[in-house]
Amino acid sequence: MSKPFFLSAALSAILCAGFTSCQTTGETKKDESTTAQASAANTESYESLPYPQTPDEAIARLKEGNRRFVNDQAIHPNRSDERKIVQARKQTPFVAVMSCSDSRVPSEIVFDQGLGDIFVVRTAGQVMADASEGSLEFATAVLGVKAIVVMGHEKCGAVKGAIGRDPLPGKIEYVVNQIRPAIKPHIGKEDKLEEAAHDNVVYQVNRLIRLDPIIGKAVREGKIKVVGAYYNLDTGKVEFMDEASKEFL
Repeated sequence: MSKPFFLSAALSAILCAGFTSCQTTGETKKDESTTAQASAANTESYESLPYPQTPDEAIARLKEGNRRFVNDQAIHPNRSDERKIVQARKQTPFVAVMSCSDSRVPSEIVFDQGLGDIFVVRTAGQVMADASEGSLEFATAVLGVKAIVVMGHEKCGAVKGAIGRDPLPGKIEYVVNQIRPAIKPHIGKEDKLEEAAHDNVVYQVNRLIRLDPIIGKAVREGKIKVVGAYYNLDTGKVEFMDEASKEFL
């Protein structure tokens, strides 16, 4: 083989490889750009939705977000740099969620909401103490939330502790003592954990509805709704409580 032919063939191979590489890189960047644009458009569309004006709109937005979460279609809205700047000036939550401190039940994730959307109060067993009630009153009177959701969940450790009869150490005993009035028929019956957890939510909802002068008054005037909800750890689905029958749908 002559040297000129060898050099020519090598040069052709290098140019071909370079062209293929550039073409692949260009196509990859194009695909990434298209995906990013689609994602941005999706998020932007959701962020442009109006702030819920009624309690029913607020609850409907949570239900829709949970449907996305359950179906692995979360859009992670309201988490842009612009959203951070806007919320730094003033927080604008449309709903308050009183939930258990359990690490598997984060409200913003299970409802697929973003920064500044949910005012969250969390205690073990979503126990209503003075501090948590005051926080929810603040959310109602000052922040103007449209609804308060009391969300329990299956396999709740705090409710399980309240069912038992043995004393618990430290302030844990205080927590379970706040739950026991709601679950009296189930104390000592470990197989009734889920029934007890449901009853605990109903008890707390009723307590908030009667909490004057702020929340109870706002409920009677139709400015907010207080509803119960129950989270399924296995499926990620949130069941909302029917306000009339106090049954979970």
